[in-house]
Amino acid sequence: MNVKAMLIQQLISVLLEMLTPELLRKAVDTFLDFIEDFVQDTENKYDDKAVLPICKLIRSTFDIPDND
Repeated sequence: MNVKAMLIQQLISVLLEMLTPELLRKAVDTFLDFIEDFVQDTENKYDDKAVLPICKLIRSTFDIPDND
């Protein structure tokens, strides 16, 4: 294994150790907020009916409240 691959493997290991469930929930909440805001701001209402329910399902499945 070359040095680059070893460094990447170690970096990923450290990042995974730092990733707590609460930090992951906050990251997913931020990502979902971005998607929801973007979809709601579009003039097209078809994406509202398709994308927003999926976001809601993700939030309910993984217990990520919409705290914006």
